[in-house]
Amino acid sequence: MKKYILTVLLGGAFTAVSAQDINEDRPALPVDSIHLGYQITLPKAVSSFSAIKLGADVFLKSPEIDVSKALYGRIAGLNVYQGTGSSATNISSLSIHGHNPLVLVDGFPRNIEDITAAEIESCEVLKDAAASALYGVRGANGVVLITTKRGSEGKLSVGASYQFGVNTQFRAPEFADSHTYATAMNTALRLDGLDEEYNDWALSAFRDGTYPEEYPNVDWWKESMNNTALNHRLTLTFNGGSNRFRYYSVVDYMHDTSFLKSDGSDKRYNASPTDIRLNLRSNVDVDITSTTFFKLGLVGKLMEVNGAYAVENNSGVNNTMNIYNVLYKTPSAAFPIRYSDGIYGGNAIYTTGNPVAMLTDTGNMRTTYGKLLADMSLKQNLDVLLKGLSAEVSLSFDNIGSMFDASSKEYRYKDLQPTFADDGTLITTPLISGKDSETLGHGQNFRSLFMRSALQGKVSYALQHKVHSLNSALIYDQQSYTSNGRNTSSKRQSALLTATYTYDNRYTLSGVMNYSGTAYLPKEDRFHLYPAVSAAWIVSNEKFFGKIKKYVDYLKIFGSFGISGNDRNMSHELYLQAFSSANAGNYYFTNNTNIYYGLAEGDLPVIDLTIEKSKKATYGFELNALRNRLSLYCEGFFERRSDILVSGSNTVSGIIGINVGQVNEGIEEYRGFDASLVWKDKIKDFNYSIGANVSYIDSKIINNNQAFQQYDYLYTKGNRVGQKYGLEVIGIFQNQQEINNSPVQTFSTCRPGDLKYKDQNGDNKIDEQDVVKMYGTNIPRFYFGFNLSAAYKGIELSADFQGLTGYTVSLLNSPLYKPLVNNGNISKTFLDNEVPWTPENAAQATMPRLTTQSNANNYRANSLWFKDGSFIKLRNLQIAYNIPKRFTHFADIKVYLQGTNLFSLDNIGFADPEQLNAAYPTTRSFWAGLKFNF
Repeated sequence: MKKYILTVLLGGAFTAVSAQDINEDRPALPVDSIHLGYQITLPKAVSSFSAIKLGADVFLKSPEIDVSKALYGRIAGLNVYQGTGSSATNISSLSIHGHNPLVLVDGFPRNIEDITAAEIESCEVLKDAAASALYGVRGANGVVLITTKRGSEGKLSVGASYQFGVNTQFRAPEFADSHTYATAMNTALRLDGLDEEYNDWALSAFRDGTYPEEYPNVDWWKESMNNTALNHRLTLTFNGGSNRFRYYSVVDYMHDTSFLKSDGSDKRYNASPTDIRLNLRSNVDVDITSTTFFKLGLVGKLMEVNGAYAVENNSGVNNTMNIYNVLYKTPSAAFPIRYSDGIYGGNAIYTTGNPVAMLTDTGNMRTTYGKLLADMSLKQNLDVLLKGLSAEVSLSFDNIGSMFDASSKEYRYKDLQPTFADDGTLITTPLISGKDSETLGHGQNFRSLFMRSALQGKVSYALQHKVHSLNSALIYDQQSYTSNGRNTSSKRQSALLTATYTYDNRYTLSGVMNYSGTAYLPKEDRFHLYPAVSAAWIVSNEKFFGKIKKYVDYLKIFGSFGISGNDRNMSHELYLQAFSSANAGNYYFTNNTNIYYGLAEGDLPVIDLTIEKSKKATYGFELNALRNRLSLYCEGFFERRSDILVSGSNTVSGIIGINVGQVNEGIEEYRGFDASLVWKDKIKDFNYSIGANVSYIDSKIINNNQAFQQYDYLYTKGNRVGQKYGLEVIGIFQNQQEINNSPVQTFSTCRPGDLKYKDQNGDNKIDEQDVVKMYGTNIPRFYFGFNLSAAYKGIELSADFQGLTGYTVSLLNSPLYKPLVNNGNISKTFLDNEVPWTPENAAQATMPRLTTQSNANNYRANSLWFKDGSFIKLRNLQIAYNIPKRFTHFADIKVYLQGTNLFSLDNIGFADPEQLNAAYPTTRSFWAGLKFNF
């Protein structure tokens, strides 16, 4: 690569660039290169493509098993949303300008959770129009390209690291004690116009603990969750080889426990919640001849997740018996953990939802995940035919599956059904339900199984003639994803031509022509053309720039325009007429009176089905100044997305007697900018750097096929994508007279203490016609990051911050803000932060009255529940000390202490603004580790 760059810089006589020369230095690409996937690499100094690149050190500083968490606030334009759950499921999601990007590992589509930090050489984000067009029907959302490490020539180099982590709960909920709960329940029932449930004797029993079995006080959260959870991780790396054969291998082992408890009292099974992983990678490079090069990458991954049967078997987010839903819903007064006779507590309302029993006495489920990922490429230098010509073929095959084996059992639960007579006599009517299983049930089966493959063929040509240089490639690419089940697979094909021309290292022009297709479309119209063009001007290489060269080291201005597609929001057979038993007749046949359903015409097919298209323009500049101590990058973008699938029934009359499912009529526009600023310097033995990046996004709905609206403010056209809508709260009803004198609120019968809404259209009633836009959206307007690092001799210190603004959340996503509804619970967290309305404290009330009913009037989207979800979080803080080999005589050693998610500055306070729902708690983690390089 150095030879190539030098040739471009100097110009000179006619010179073709050898493909061998380009390949030899590729494992050690400098930071000033851009990797576009498809094994296309260009020097950043002369490329018209825009990309932001991070090195391996960023990932090695992150202690998390999920490598995407290393990207918090690191790259302008890329936002990382925190995942939820224990380590087994906590995978952060990536977003480029509000869209989920394509992730490629070594040029092949793979999941980011399939790799570990020790495997990564670099990460690049491609988001300009030309780079998006390279990927045709899958490129519109941008690309996150991860390159893994390759072996280097030399003797065997071994690295070893051990890391120990302690996870703690961050802003975990606190629930009310039984006396507080019972008092609040009585208040809610009274305000609902219903009889109170607990008399004075019962309230005294809760307060004094007189009858702990009949009137218990159980902190279910503390009884079910540990305060800490532990993590152990060991990583080994091996690097070396000769000039003909090189290898790089990684062994990564992790053992993680979750906060959930399990006492292990039944020795027939192990319900301890654990996440155990073993990752193995081996990358091999072989120079078969001086002109033939072979690469091989193999990854094996084993993962075993174990836990209680009731937890692992009911882990669906919407399942009411999800352990976290149960913990949030079950009040401390419901029943004891166990009675004195050993039978679990329970009752008809919560049935088998005893959290401790769910964790201890339902058996266990162990899920084993196996992944085998393989890729290889063969490259042939064809200089013998034409100088600078080469050909390469690459393929990948991934086989991924999971299976479970389970032991299950049931348990008895008892309800004493206690009551107090008027004279204070305690009366119980014990009722025992369920059974204690004498034998365990057993089961095992596959949970998932799929295969993923890709084939790429490429012919490249690199040419240098005096001040002219050309890099071009003709590429064929296909991907296939096959899984069990109907209409769950996907296939894509592309043929593309890309070329980059540079004149005198000052002007660069690139073009992309991609003919790309997807199996989601009908056969006769599966392929479309996705063109793009980009240009760059390296201003700092102009002669007139010489006078300020001592201040400005490098200045490039660039721009691009192109078309790309997005088929990842589609499903199969949308272009076919649907038939189902819905709205069809039925008939009873035979003496057994079996019912048989007919078929009826379903939704109409999507006429002229096509995929979502993106027309994008990007433009910006890059600047290095003051002897490369200052780096500045800024890129603006404008994007128009069309042919978005939206509902078709809104604008088609029902007179035809059948629904129109979807139509390709949605149009959205996005605009904004990404910018980053880095200052790095060295003062004798002191090195430091300060970096900041910010992204701004604005969006507009041009068309979403919304039906006719009676009032202009009801139209979403012209508003931002993801805009929040609701009723405008203007107060709380204080009495029945105020209710009678106000517009009729049609959602449910109102009582004093309910929310009062503004009548937007003056028709003297509150209904869906009074919904207006309010607050922000579910896409942040700004997201940003700050990165600080310093080193003095062997001491290192680094900190990473991430934040966002213009992001709106709803308190209704938290069950804490629906206290007591439908036999729910009430939390100390809620009572400490809010004042529910009562006639006595009406002036101080911040919330509507407590209620045991669903109350469609209060618990709907409105201005009370929407809150600013902006935050700034300290994602990572590390202090380390390096001991060089000259002192130890056997290895370089690094010792470090680290914290992640240490604090959050936000407007929510009672919970993590990124996680309001009933779920595994957000973690604040502390780590200690040792790294050896032998």
